[in-house]
Formats: sequence, C-alpha cells, structure tokens
Amino acid sequence: METEPDIAGTVFAGCKIICKLGQGGMGSVYKAHQAALDKFVCVKLLAPELAREQRNIDFFLREARSAAKLDHPNIVHIYNFGQENGSYFILMSYVEGKTLHDLVAEKGPLPVKQATEIMSGVMLGLGHAHSKSIIHRDIKPSNILVGADNIPRIVDFGLARSITEEKQLTMAGEMVGTAYFMSPEQGLAGTVDNRADLYAAGATYFYILTGRYPFDGKSSIEVIHKHIGDPLPNVMLIRPDIPLWACRIIERLMQKKPEERYQAAGEVIAEFVKYGSDEGYTESTSNEITFDIPEITSRMETGSAEQQVSQEASLERSDPKPSTRVQASPPRPAPPPPPRPAQARPGLEAPPLQKPALQLAGLHNSLKMGVHLALTLAGTGCFILAGASGTVPGSLSSPISENPVTAFVMALAGIVLYSWAVWQKPRKFTTDYTIFALAAAVAAYAGGAYIPMPPNLDALPGAVQSPDTVARAFMAVKLGLQNMFSGANFIVYAFFLYLAASKAVFKENWIFKALAVAAYLGGLALTYFYFKAGAEITPERIWLAACGLLALLGLAAALTQKTFSLFFNPQFLFLAANLTMFSMFTNPQIEAMTAEKVRVETDAVTKSNRDLQAAYLQALETAKAEVLYDVEGRPIEPVLPRQPEEIKPPERGKLQIQARLDYYQALSLRVRGTLAGSAGIIFIAFFLALMANACFIEELTAAYRDKELY
Repeated sequence: METEPDIAGTVFAGCKIICKLGQGGMGSVYKAHQAALDKFVCVKLLAPELAREQRNIDFFLREARSAAKLDHPNIVHIYNFGQENGSYFILMSYVEGKTLHDLVAEKGPLPVKQATEIMSGVMLGLGHAHSKSIIHRDIKPSNILVGADNIPRIVDFGLARSITEEKQLTMAGEMVGTAYFMSPEQGLAGTVDNRADLYAAGATYFYILTGRYPFDGKSSIEVIHKHIGDPLPNVMLIRPDIPLWACRIIERLMQKKPEERYQAAGEVIAEFVKYGSDEGYTESTSNEITFDIPEITSRMETGSAEQQVSQEASLERSDPKPSTRVQASPPRPAPPPPPRPAQARPGLEAPPLQKPALQLAGLHNSLKMGVHLALTLAGTGCFILAGASGTVPGSLSSPISENPVTAFVMALAGIVLYSWAVWQKPRKFTTDYTIFALAAAVAAYAGGAYIPMPPNLDALPGAVQSPDTVARAFMAVKLGLQNMFSGANFIVYAFFLYLAASKAVFKENWIFKALAVAAYLGGLALTYFYFKAGAEITPERIWLAACGLLALLGLAAALTQKTFSLFFNPQFLFLAANLTMFSMFTNPQIEAMTAEKVRVETDAVTKSNRDLQAAYLQALETAKAEVLYDVEGRPIEPVLPRQPEEIKPPERGKLQIQARLDYYQALSLRVRGTLAGSAGIIFIAFFLALMANACFIEELTAAYRDKELY
C-alpha cells in the first residue's frame, strides 16, 4: 500500500486541510476549513491505490450520490463531491463528538435512556433513507457519530445501495457489511432490503446496552455462521436492569427471517415512543413484575465475573472498519452498576410455580430426548425390515427386485421416522448427525439383507418361496441376543467405543474425559481379543512397544487437549494404536503365508527345472545315437538340442504382496461372515443410531443453555 503524503495546510476543493481525523475502508478523512462558508468541514479522499480500479471509484461516488439525496438531521450532510487534481473527494459536514463505538469503549454500556434516545435518532435517519429507497448495509456503532448535542448522525454510505438502482456494483455471492452486525441474508450473500438495516440497528442497540457483540468468534466466518444459525443471547442475563420491552425490541429486530422482524423503521420508533417515556426506564413504575427466583439469581451472580471479563475483552477489540473520529466531547458520569433483580412488590408474592417451571423445561427436553430415541430406533427397525424383504440372503438388490412393494414401504416409513426425528432438532442440519443417521440407515438395510432365511421356511426343491420379512426380522433379534457377548462382535464393540470416545474426548468436563479414555482403552482391548482369537502367534515386542507408546500418547492427549489438534490428537493416536495392533497380528500371518508360497513356488520351480533337464538329456542321447547320411553317403553331424534355461522362482516381494492380498480377502470374508451370522451389522446400525442420539442430546443441551429456557 502506498504511503499517503501529508497534505495538512494545503487547499483542496476550496477547503484548507487542517489535520487527519481517521482512516476508513475507502480512504482517509480530514478536518478542513471552508473559507467561503467560514465553517469546519470533513474532506474524505479515496485512497490512491483504490482509485486504480473503476469499481472502487464507482463505490466511492455512489456513497456520495446516495448520501447527497438525503437531507435529515440524523444523517451527515454532503456538500459536494467529485474529482480534483487526480483525487476523488467527498465534502461533508463536520460533527464535534465521538462514535458510539468510542463511547462504549470509554464508558462501558450506556444507560437505557441514553441508548434508546440515540437509537430513536438512528431509526429516524434510517426511515428517511429508506423512504428515498437507500439501504445503508453497514449500520454499526463506528458509523454513528454522536455530537456534543447528543444527536446521533449516520455516516459512511460506502456500501449503500438504491433499491431501484440498475447498475449493481457488488458481485454475485459477495458479502458486504461488518461481520459483528451483519444480517443473516447478507451473510448468505442474498438479496437485502431495508430490513437488513433494521437487523444491524438491533445488533447495535444490543452492543451499546451490553458492551458485547451479539455473536463473537475467532474469525469473521464463524461470527457470520452464528448470525445465521445460533439463537440470540438473552440480553437480560447479561444486564438484568434492562427493561423487558427493550429486550423484546432487540429480539424482534434480530429475527433470522426478515419477514419476522419489524418491517419499517417507523414501527420501531412507535415502540420507542410507546415505552420510552421517563417512567419506562425505571422499574419502580413499570408494569413489569420481577420475582426473585433463587436458581436464576444464583446463576447471574456466579456468571457476573465471567461476563465482566468477556465485556472488557470485547471492548478492547478494534473495529475492522473505523469511521471518522473527531474531538472528544465532555466526559459523562459513569452509569451506576446494574442492580440485582428486585424482590416482588409489597403485597405480591412470587408464584409458587416459578421453581417447578425450571423443572418443567428440563422435563420437556427429557421427553424430546425420549421421543427422538424412539423415532430413530423405530426408523432403524424399518430399514432392517426393508433389507429383510428379499429372498436371497446377502444380496442387497434382492429386496428391490424380488419384493419392491414391501422394501419401498418399509424404507419410506424409516425415512419418515428419521425426518420426524430431525424435526425435533434445534438445528435442522449438522454434519455429525447427518453422517451417523445416514450410516445407521445403510447399515440397517444391509443387516436386514444379510440375515439368513429361517430354517423352518424351507420349500420343496424347485419351488418359489415368498419371503417372510417378519420372520427374518425376528431371527435377527434372536441372533443378536444369542451373540451379544460373542467374540465375533468384539470388533463391532471396539468400533462403537472408538466413535463414542472420539465424540466426548474434547469435553471440558473431567467425567466425560475419563469415560472417553476408558472407552478408548476398552476398544483397544477388544481389538486385541478379536484378532488374537484362534491365532497361535506371539506378538513381537517391537509391535507391542509401538502400540503401548501410541496408547500412552493418546491417553496424554485425551487428558490435556480441549480442542481439536492436528498433531497431538487423541483420536488419531488411538486410531494408530488400533492399526498397530492390527499389524501386530496381521504381519506374522502374512509372513507365514509368504513363506508357504515361497516353499510351494520353490518346489514347483525345482520340479520344473528337473523335468526340463531330464528331457534335455534324453533328447541329447537320442541325437547322438542317431546317425544320418547325406545323398552322397557321407555322415551328417547331428544337431544337438540347446541347454534349457533354468526357471527362477518369483521374487519374494511379489509373493508377499500376493499373500497380503489373499489374507485381506480372507479376513474380509471372515468379518462379513461373522457379522452376518451373528447379526453384527444390526449392532452397528443401532450403535450408529445411538451416536445420532448423542449428537441430538448435545445439540439440545447447548440450545437449552444458550436460550436459558426457564
């Protein structure tokens, strides 16, 4: 980026530059004196490096044209704009004051009355802009200047757009705005209207009342995703002295769907007029009745310190797009600390059902968990019946080709039940839940298809027998119960324990961490017993040492890591430990198979060479014994056969590769056979369904905690 020259003291567009006020997203802003008007003004210059692209020039001039159409006390006035000496400029009014962002950074959250009066002025300015079909698209505290007269003025129309404007400067799918105050439709790069400004105004109202961003994160993308999908934090839990009507206005302004918000700035102004009287700011004359619920009060007191630290951290964070900053206004006294929730008024007692209301919310969530579990298990059972409707065990296409009606009806029932379960979720789509649910459905269908035909349904030779789907399903249940503790299903249990541990290992609760470690170690032990069964092999110490080392590293990572780490990751380390144990039993068997192949090939090659040598000697003796003469009676020298080349056995490396492939093929057949014969695939399906339920419980708990459902 080029270094801007110091232009203080120079005359530009009829104005003498005094000093630089700030740096914006499109250029620099200077304080200047206009000699003809004898008043101070602001001069905004487009940055030289941005002026090289016509698109940036169009953005800059569009800001001037948009703001020049507006003449309102709550919008900074534009006097002139154009180009002079190769630079593009905007000449605007100078405001003696500070931005809302600076006020909150210096003094903390504003009093409710002051914040509401400021937002009323902002809404008046937005209403005027919207009446001229101008959308600002970047309303935020740093774009609202509050003068010494306490009148707010909207600045920086660099992202403004006319609804009727034909030339679109933003590219398709481009997000415009500031992440902390961006509406969901802007985050999705969709079409926006005046309701996007109302959402941003609601986020600004939230910020100046609490000193915190509505949604925070480590990156802009994370913040935007929270605006799109996360519920709005409860304002009263952050600052209990905020009136309920102010919380309701913020909640309605920040609805995810534009049609559920206020539809015009005038509606918000009417709400401010209705509740924003002097009596509306004091709880003593409010129509609201506050009860002291012990659980809520203790929760507020416990979280107050943490909220204060979070508030200070948010205030220290600089705004990504600073606005014009001017001389400081006289300091105002700091607002009083928020009072504790007041007790009920004299003569009014707290309803006795306030405490059970907390229990009812928990009971409601418990019922939702139970319903979700029943729906997923029933849906899994329907997919099992769909797979069991075929006539050829082990054929995935048999149900579709032989009994399509039953297969389709059962599969449709499973889809409906799983869709009903998804409808119970706070978030309709999450990656983990979707993967587990789809995998459970596929495994259930495959498990049903692999169930053998019941022996009592044998028909006469050559007869065509209709499948008894219910009988095969009952056989699956019987096989599952009989083989629940069979060693053939150890690998299934190991797989499930690994998935469950990987889901819980990053929880901060030490109970979950202990359970995750136990599950990892238990799964590793089951893997050992599964591959050890029937194999008379003593593992080499090097493999045991490697497996033990990886398990210890995984144990240390599980106990210390709280977030995903690419290198010191318990999931990867325990997976490597399981693979090492697999190799520990696999490699000796492959070596034995390789040695057998080498012996067989060596014997075969030796026999072939011996046969070739014998044939050669016999042909040689025959050639020497036979005497031939030419036409003149002279003896002809006999033609002796060539010495045969020795056949060499195949290289050991190639035989080892072939032995490995043969072993894996035999292992695959063994696993398939044991899983089908012991209903192990059915176990996998239900385990995956349980993992989907674990995701649902985690999601429901997070939503309950964020919304504070009481």
